[in-house]
Amino acid sequence: MNEQIKMYAKWFYKVYPRSSLVKTQIQYPRRKNRTMKNSILTRLILILSLAFALFGCSSAEAKVALMLARGGLGDKAFNDSANEGLQKAAQELGVQVTIFEYQQDAQEDNIRKVAQDDGYTFIIGLGSENSAAITAVAAEFPQTKFAIIDSTADGANVTSVTFSELEGDFLAGALAALLSENNKVAYLGGADVLVIRRIQFGFEQGVKYVNSNAEIVVQYIGGVDDFSGFAKPDEANQIAAQMYADGVDVIYAAAGGSTLGVIDAAKLANKPIVTTGSDQRYLAPDVIATSRTKNMNQAVYMLIEMLTQDTLTSGGILLDYKSGGIGIAPLSAFVPGSVSSAFSIIQADLESGKIIVQPFDGQ
Repeated sequence: MNEQIKMYAKWFYKVYPRSSLVKTQIQYPRRKNRTMKNSILTRLILILSLAFALFGCSSAEAKVALMLARGGLGDKAFNDSANEGLQKAAQELGVQVTIFEYQQDAQEDNIRKVAQDDGYTFIIGLGSENSAAITAVAAEFPQTKFAIIDSTADGANVTSVTFSELEGDFLAGALAALLSENNKVAYLGGADVLVIRRIQFGFEQGVKYVNSNAEIVVQYIGGVDDFSGFAKPDEANQIAAQMYADGVDVIYAAAGGSTLGVIDAAKLANKPIVTTGSDQRYLAPDVIATSRTKNMNQAVYMLIEMLTQDTLTSGGILLDYKSGGIGIAPLSAFVPGSVSSAFSIIQADLESGKIIVQPFDGQ
């Protein structure tokens, strides 16, 4: 807001230069001079008042709601990472923040109530399961700002933040192939939805880059558009255990909260796993080789910072590996040195542009 005041003050003095004010003081008698200065001061006050009225709220006035994705807090990944960015924004930017759990079959009404009754100035939804609800409610409340992360939604007051995960998933696939001793790896997705198929596409490219003869086993926990698959760790555990029993020696899991079940299966089988979302190595440092991170915390913080700086606009924002929106955590200590060295070369070649990951154009 201070920057906006400076901007309007600059505009004011462009219209009424300081030099002209000096000349005015010389040309008018004392009484008229005082009247002239008062008139100019009044105009300046009106202009600055208008600036406060027309533009966004200050940090203290900003009230932000975060609508979680399925699985909620405690998933050690998607939702927890977003909450990390939310709490950082509350501390550093001084905004008021509240978290709302996902409500199956009632999410649109849930968001509508937040917009209508609770006076939030900015509502952020996470994941595809919030997309349709954000689009619907944003149309009803054009004065409220909305955002969706890791999906898209429509509206003149909606900002959509999406990720290009392909390069990070390519690296995850390359590492899985390097770690595999019997040329058999697996991809376990939370549901048959667009983002999970896109992650799979990048992963498969990385596997084949290292070993064109590798077998890739693919399975989804949930069916088509069945987001419940991201919150079924017990079922994920059973699927992963069977994969390991069938000769898979590395699993890449992109399954939200269900990944916790896959990690338990990896621990029991003493087989490597690569996870997604946030850096999860601390959960099982003896089996989690690395995590392909989707930095939800940075996305949430970025949006709120833009809100407080009055730079938030509608439309799309794309975050990728090069921008830091997607990353790869350091390799765990159990990864052999030979694998680590080979992986470092692949990573460097990707970052230099020597390796080009093919874009995903599927549905």
